[in-house]
Amino acid sequence: MKKITLIASLLLSINVNANPLLGSWQFIEGKYAVEDGYVTAKAPELNSVKLITDSHFSYITQKNGKFHYAGGGEYILKEQQFIETFSYGNVPSLLGKTMAFDYKVEGDVWHHTLYENGKLIEAETWRRITK
Repeated sequence: MKKITLIASLLLSINVNANPLLGSWQFIEGKYAVEDGYVTAKAPELNSVKLITDSHFSYITQKNGKFHYAGGGEYILKEQQFIETFSYGNVPSLLGKTMAFDYKVEGDVWHHTLYENGKLIEAETWRRITK
């Protein structure tokens, strides 16, 4: 029985190491480009949870306790990029859009940034949800 537990633990750790984003994430803060500069958002005013599986992402967001956004779709990891394609959600401009975020995971904190034509479009920080 100990051998089976050890083998299962090793296989799970290999899978997690291969994709450090698997799991559930809680929004911490973000910075977003707007027409005349940037806006910022922080928890708890903006409360969002993002779920990452082997092939899909999904998120739901509340602002000041009221529904704000939801969306998701497929993604791939390529080098240090999280490349997501929106398939569903309540933001029509995102539907069908593919975005390539640079990402870094430090312990239980995930940072990702999106640049377009050298300009920062979005930067977010998320914390892994653990029991």
